[in-house]
Amino acid sequence: MTSWVRAFASKETRDAVFRAGTRTESSRLARGEDARGGGDGEEDVETASGLRKVLTRMDLTMLGVGGIVGAGVFVLTGAVAHDHAGPAVVFSYALAALTSAVTGLAYAEFAVAMPVAGSAYNYMYATFGEYAAFLTGCNLALELTIASAAIARGWTSYATTAFGIHPTNVRATIFENFIEIDMIAGLVVFGMTVLLVIGAKETAKFNAVVTYASLLVVAVVVVAGSTEIHPSNWTPFAPNGMRGIISGASVVVFAFVGFDTVATCAEEVADPSADLPFGILGSLGICATLYCIMCVVITGMIPYAEIDVHAPFAIAFSHYGMKWIASTVSIGAVAAITTSLLLSMMGQPRIFMVMARDGLLPDWFSKVSEKYGTPANASVFSGVVTGVLAVLLDIDILAQLVSIGTLSIFCGVNLGLIVSRCAPQRASLSERAPSYRRAAALLVSCLAFGIDYRARARLSWFSGVSLAGVVASTASFLTLPMDHAPKTFRTPFVPFLPAFGVLLTCVLIAGLGVLAWIRYVVYTAACTGAYLGFAVRRADAELASGGVDPGRPYAPCRPETDDDDGVVEVELSAFPTTESDAARDRVAEPAEIEPADAHRLLPTTAESSSSHPARP
Repeated sequence: MTSWVRAFASKETRDAVFRAGTRTESSRLARGEDARGGGDGEEDVETASGLRKVLTRMDLTMLGVGGIVGAGVFVLTGAVAHDHAGPAVVFSYALAALTSAVTGLAYAEFAVAMPVAGSAYNYMYATFGEYAAFLTGCNLALELTIASAAIARGWTSYATTAFGIHPTNVRATIFENFIEIDMIAGLVVFGMTVLLVIGAKETAKFNAVVTYASLLVVAVVVVAGSTEIHPSNWTPFAPNGMRGIISGASVVVFAFVGFDTVATCAEEVADPSADLPFGILGSLGICATLYCIMCVVITGMIPYAEIDVHAPFAIAFSHYGMKWIASTVSIGAVAAITTSLLLSMMGQPRIFMVMARDGLLPDWFSKVSEKYGTPANASVFSGVVTGVLAVLLDIDILAQLVSIGTLSIFCGVNLGLIVSRCAPQRASLSERAPSYRRAAALLVSCLAFGIDYRARARLSWFSGVSLAGVVASTASFLTLPMDHAPKTFRTPFVPFLPAFGVLLTCVLIAGLGVLAWIRYVVYTAACTGAYLGFAVRRADAELASGGVDPGRPYAPCRPETDDDDGVVEVELSAFPTTESDAARDRVAEPAEIEPADAHRLLPTTAESSSSHPARP
């Protein structure tokens, strides 16, 4: 600790620690060779990083649907209706869907601007710098790993139920409500890991087949269940009022995180500018509609207090003597949970891979298999960690650790979109300060409103003042130039729509329990300590070598001119975020490369003036 204090006493060290690094958007595009290209129907194109651009629009949509449907429809619906919202669970899902849709628009714009692996980690890096990106990557890793382990244990429950076996009969309890050995879950995780190592296209094909089967089962449930709906079961409709609806939405928002996997796979998409927005928003729309219909059916069939929280639909049909439909539901649930597990595990290694590229994890994680074109090392590591958790820990312990990290990432992406639109390009910290101050004011106002509204379950004078602060801080962004956005896809009504997304996520964060907040604070503190230890060591090495670590090479930024002689001039410099960085970059010498090679590293000149979000 003392060495950290001494290190930060030096301004040069602070600058080196907190600058955003040299991984600018252009260098990220360079990793995915011709990242904005594709669209020519050619499959199996390999990027400069070794990943293969094989995913189509339909692949992305089915990946999103497969990742979303399993966890929400067959796992969370009964628990949220029983414990939180009652029949108003349909409003909980609608609120969570609205939050996810607004966030999905921000994801789509970022994914088009930076079609490389990493999703929210990259977006936070580009707007708030390396530290925020590190925290985001840590939360993504925790979210996806724990979610995968919980889903794997849920797979065991539904699979054994389909064969008339109680789940406890295949598990060995070591410590009550904490450690339960589940070898089936471990075997399922092992199978998914093998599939992920083999290739993204093979994974997408498997996912499509299983997802279609899941959707067929959902259709059977809706048609058969609608014949047994009794409107009297919808009374009382919201037994816990708005507080119950918000608490339910805070839980079920976890069910929508599958669309993040679509953005995580951006570097493997054949035509990212057209296919990524379609895949993200299309999968969200399909799943939100299915969720709401299924909620209406289950709460109409069974009084909310009598809904089984483990296998709600299968037990409901058994109650009405529809044994064959109950068995069909169990099989369909296994299929849906399989795709949800697969997609959750697909996102983990790509996050590790991108963090390793940026030097935040060992380089071993960034290795791509020459044979399969997948991040094999990171996939194996993710599979081992997930498998151990799935085998050992009870699902309730796992589920309590997820939602707040997901919501904090959603909040950060919405804030980042506003900042990326108005912060000047090639900006130092002082130049970006106006947008950061406005973002901080917006975040504080939204959290104040969410906490007060959650505590009172009604509007008060304080929540009114907080809401006025939300409006004022959002409107203040209009005093800054907002001229940085990709031409192919833009989120509408910026800054107001992303600000609405920040408000929704803050309301849902406030709806989580105290334990979730404690977990988040402790985990964030641990990650911060790890980052500072790493960053100080790196800063010391850079200062000792003259200010810049030669192991972190400069990356070319966007083209500045296109001379008549056909030579594109590119400034080779890190993207400055401190005054010392800016001063260093002003003396950087320009380099020249031929136009035939320039397009392999950079966006087109026509796009360069507007297609990049602001960079740290």
